[in-house]
Amino acid sequence: MTSSRRSCRLVLVGGGHSHLEILRRFGQSPLPDVELLVISAYPEHHYSGMVPGFLSGQYSEESVRFLLEPMVSAVGGRFLQAKAVGLHTAEQEIALEDGSRIPYDLVSFGIGSSPAGGQSPEVATHAAVIKPMSRVVDLRHRLLAAARGESAGNNGTFHAGVVGGGAAGVEVVLAIDSLLQQAGRRRDLFLVEAGETILSGYSHRFRRRCLQILAARSIKVITGRRVTAVNEKMLRFDSGQEAEAQLAVWLAGATGGALFRESGLEEDGRGFLLVNDALQSIADPHVFGAGDCVTLVNYPNTPKAGVYAVRQGPVLWESLKAAITQGNPPQYRPQEGFLSILNTGDGKALLHYKGFLTHSRWAFHLKDRIDRRFMQKYKAISGYPPSPEELQ
Repeated sequence: MTSSRRSCRLVLVGGGHSHLEILRRFGQSPLPDVELLVISAYPEHHYSGMVPGFLSGQYSEESVRFLLEPMVSAVGGRFLQAKAVGLHTAEQEIALEDGSRIPYDLVSFGIGSSPAGGQSPEVATHAAVIKPMSRVVDLRHRLLAAARGESAGNNGTFHAGVVGGGAAGVEVVLAIDSLLQQAGRRRDLFLVEAGETILSGYSHRFRRRCLQILAARSIKVITGRRVTAVNEKMLRFDSGQEAEAQLAVWLAGATGGALFRESGLEEDGRGFLLVNDALQSIADPHVFGAGDCVTLVNYPNTPKAGVYAVRQGPVLWESLKAAITQGNPPQYRPQEGFLSILNTGDGKALLHYKGFLTHSRWAFHLKDRIDRRFMQKYKAISGYPPSPEELQ
């Protein structure tokens, strides 16, 4: 594919989980005659697995983020902070928001997904949309203001709703509750899901236990209702009912963007790039992708969850190497099940694995240890200093 007589430009667009693994492996085993360029609209990556803990005050921001430029520089690559808005496959160029174009020999996308409806002017103006995850810092500031009593309702109660009943929505509403409870603030919190149940991809036992936890914390769960309007004071549902909310956090289901639709590449109708088992575009062998921004053509129902992006990292590395050396690419097979641990914000976590279910401090300590190891593995690439929590 690429002549050995000239360098190959490998461009990674986005700083997602899979691309962190590419950086780590590139640093361990640099590919000869390969120029590495990383393009990201944001200078840092906030690890989604620890974001709820950051919101509730369990972790500092330094504990949950990677600075991308030092990592890229440490492995001999170049970092460019810019937003990719287009892909011109015929010319093998990436279009940036400022109008410039970046040529590539191989390109991989790890740009994640967007919450459904999150780009509407009304939602963008009045709701807290925390994808990309860097926006979680703004949400943390809003919650701290609420904890100080700066944005309560008429009766002194802070009303807030989280839109989206997936794992992220559950963890975030529990994190909000924990922070406000620690501050001694009166609160009225609710979780809204357009489907018939929250945590639709999980077992009945897991959902039932989660509902019990939410009920014990007096967090209302509203299902089968779609949010049709949002402003700085309330949410309106398709039933015509309204709910007071000084804060709305928007975590509705994942959608893709316009980038792949307008590239001419095959996508799944929702804006996600269609890839084969080698995580390679089914329409263009020069284009790869992993994580939430892609749909596997042979496994289209694979959830948009970080645990899959992490597992895809090593496969993506081998696929890129095979493309450069004209070798045989690997074949990715999504795991049938995975360890599920939700941080409930109270020093405990809800854990489910192969029929075993527990809500305990032990489960949180296990999650905490897994997350810290993940962070340390990638921070070590650039010799990034440990956070205060990591020194404990």
